Amino acid sequence: NPPIHTMAARILAQILVVGGGYFVRAFMQAYREALQAAPAGAAGARQASRTLKHKLALEDAADILSISKDAGLKQIDERFMKMYHANEPSKGGSQYLQWKILSARNVLVENALEKEAKQASASSGPSGTSASSGSSGPTGTGSDTTQT
Repeated sequence: NPPIHTMAARILAQILVVGGGYFVRAFMQAYREALQAAPAGAAGARQASRTLKHKLALEDAADILSISKDAGLKQIDERFMKMYHANEPSKGGSQYLQWKILSARNVLVENALEKEAKQASASSGPSGTSASSGSSGPTGTGSDTTQT
């Protein structure tokens, strides 16, 4: 009979070989499935990217500050200041909650600024074009009249 430690070593080696084989097969199957799902997974990739960057979704940010996702900058800042100061660690609050509140504020402010920029470009685009062409028309007509 071989010594007990030699038998234990053989058993351990067999477990590692068999277990390693299962691991490699499982890994390869997961890899194949990931490759097949990659083209359809663009939305999931965007979500994963946002999660990795720690950026909240707009709806989540609005829920954290308990305001509308279409809130204005003044309302966002007022709510942010109230909640941020209420969660001061010196008052028994949590730095984690403060971080979540700050993250929510940043997402909502970014959204509000994007909306304002879109509204400004939409309102100044057509009227700015018509105003500039309208002002050059009468000026041109006025100078033609003066020269004649």
